[in-house]
Amino acid sequence: MLLATNSERRERNHEKIRILLNFLKEETYSDFQTLNMLFGFKHHKSLYDLLDKVTNMGLIQKHTLESRSSKIALWGITNDGIAVVLTPEDSVMPSRFEPYRITGWSLDHHLDNQLVRLTLEKKGAVNWINGDRSTFLNQFNVKHRPDGLISLPDGRMIAVETERRIKTKARYQSIMASHLVAISEKHWRYVFYVTPDEQKKRALHVIFNSISSVIVKNQHVTLEAKHRDVFRIYTTEELATLELSNYV
Repeated sequence: MLLATNSERRERNHEKIRILLNFLKEETYSDFQTLNMLFGFKHHKSLYDLLDKVTNMGLIQKHTLESRSSKIALWGITNDGIAVVLTPEDSVMPSRFEPYRITGWSLDHHLDNQLVRLTLEKKGAVNWINGDRSTFLNQFNVKHRPDGLISLPDGRMIAVETERRIKTKARYQSIMASHLVAISEKHWRYVFYVTPDEQKKRALHVIFNSISSVIVKNQHVTLEAKHRDVFRIYTTEELATLELSNYV
């Protein structure tokens, strides 16, 4: 639908900028594919025009990361961009985009987290909190920080772990113990492990099934069905088809 007046068009443009800056305030940087998922534009030109406009305003900056096999354009928030969406609740200045800090592994993991976040939000989940931000650290005193937390449509909170690289059995044993303590303390209800493909999902199942006990407060706790049930493993493709409204 065409907007009827110039003021309505300006307000809509301002709202797009606010959506972009609020997302990057939390995420620091992202790529074109993810940002297009955020907005759901039908035509790529709409997003390019928005990114160019906000870049020219000095609120975000573009950086092209190149490796031997690929090249990817990233857009990240500047301090001026953060200032636009800073709120009274922000006691710590969020991180600005610093391209030199990015490594290949951290980039993939960062974008994986964003894909999972947006997939869940489009299904009705809300209130995403990155596990490495002060918002999480100020609220939760846990041994292991998940990649993120998000609330299901019914209000129950879940922890999210995106797994591009498989860890050791001992590491997962420690992580499981931390999650089980957090769940017993009612910080969250489930843990969603999200893998990029079926092979890594299968590997996770094999490792998790081989763990018979965890150590909690220096005590061995035997894992029962009720403990294992809180760990849900999905591929990104499966997550896209998951129904959250009546999740059990």
